[in-house]
Parts: sequence; structure tokens; C-alpha cells
Amino acid sequence: MALSFKVKALSRSRIIKNIFLSSILLLSFLLILFSKSDYFVVNKFKYISNAYLHPITSFIVAPVKIANGLKKEIYEFRNLKVENNILKEEIMRLKKWQALAVHNSTENRVLKRLLNATDNSLSLVKTASVISRNDFMFSKMININAGIKDQVINNMAVVNHRGLVGRTVDTSISNSRVLLLTDPNSSIAIKTISNESYSLLQGAEDGVHLVSSFNKNEIMPKIGDLVVTSGSAQVFPSDILVGKITKITKNNFYVLPFVDFKNIDYVQIVETK
Repeated sequence: MALSFKVKALSRSRIIKNIFLSSILLLSFLLILFSKSDYFVVNKFKYISNAYLHPITSFIVAPVKIANGLKKEIYEFRNLKVENNILKEEIMRLKKWQALAVHNSTENRVLKRLLNATDNSLSLVKTASVISRNDFMFSKMININAGIKDQVINNMAVVNHRGLVGRTVDTSISNSRVLLLTDPNSSIAIKTISNESYSLLQGAEDGVHLVSSFNKNEIMPKIGDLVVTSGSAQVFPSDILVGKITKITKNNFYVLPFVDFKNIDYVQIVETK
């Protein structure tokens, strides 16, 4: 009985041992198999991912990328807009400074010319600026910022660096009106430089030229002769430049003034010393 129990126990231990060894062998085989097939499985997974999953993920992610790109462009556009506005403001400031510099430069040039324009026989009463114009068909006047407080009175000669402008009228405390040479109601006594032919001039109908209304001794000048104030009418000092004769008819001659009446900024009120 004891012997049979030992035989049964030995047989059981052998069976367990065999099962254990078989299990180890099977596990070893499976491990070897998986280790060999791991590379194949991974590659197969990569292939499937590249072939099927990547396009799908790319398609899904594409809107996100587009949205991010648009967001970045919008941000850059806003920055450009802000920078553009800043540059526009800088340009406007620079233009204002440029306009001011040009104005000051022009003003300085005009004032320098005016300083050198007054003849030694003339006395400067006041240098004034033009504040407004009344330049109509039958009225040629300008308003200046000089008046009685500046010792300016009616019928004073007004000149600039190019010659005679006109005479003062309607003088007030601080301002005066200047009747321009081209006004039809203006009349000045002149003489030609070449032969001292004396005449009277008044504003022509075209508003640009001066036309003779009286010729002393009926002596007609020549085209190109220069004319100056004669001083005989005791309104304008003598020898102030007026203009140049450009046209002669049977009974009259026409003078183009040296002064550009459309571009007068500063004038001088003068009188004889």
C-alpha cells in the first residue's frame, strides 16, 4: 500500500514536472515568436498609420492650421494698420512742419527784398502784411494790417520789392485799404526812362495792364520802354518803378506792371524824405 502511494506520488511529480517544462518551453517559444514578429507588427502599424490614419488626421487638423494661419495674418494686419496710422500721423506732422518752413523761408526772402527795395530818396513808414483781398472786376484793392497807429494816412505810396503797388485809402486805426494800380479808378503820373515822356495811367479793362489816359506834348513812347512815377502829382514819390510798355495804339499805350498783384504778401508804405 505504501509502495503504491509512493508510485502514485512519483508519477504525479513527474506529470507536474513535465507540465512545468512544457509550459516553460511554450512560453519560450511564444516569447521568441513575439520578439521576431514585433518588428513586423510595428512596421505594419506604421504602414497602416501612414496609409490611412495620416490623411485622416491631416484632414482633421487642416482647419485648425488654417484658423491659426488666419489668426496670425489678422494679428499681423492689425499691427500693420496701427503702424500705418502712426506713419500717416508722422507724415502729416512732417508736412505741417514743411509747409511752415516753406512759409517762413518765403517770408524771409520777401522781407529781405523789402529791406533792400526802398530807395535812398524814400522814407519807410511801415512794413505790413496783406490780410485780405477785394479783387473784383471793377474794384482792385487789398487790406493791410497797418493804420493810423502806425502813422499811415490816406494817399501814401505802397510798394514791394518789384515796384509800385498802389496807394492807401480808407485808413483806420489798425488797418488800411490799398487801391491797386490796376483798379480803373486809380490814376498815376508817370514818365518813360528813355525820353522822359510824361503821361497819366489808369487801370485797363482787362484788370492786368495800365492804359494811358493823357500824353503830355502828345509824344508816344516805344514798346519796351520802362516807366516810373514822375512825382508831378504829389501823390507818389518820383522814380518808383511801375512797369514796361507792351502795346501801343493810335492814341494810347499799355503798360504791364512789374508787380505781380496776384501774389502780394507784404508791402511797404513809403513817403518822400
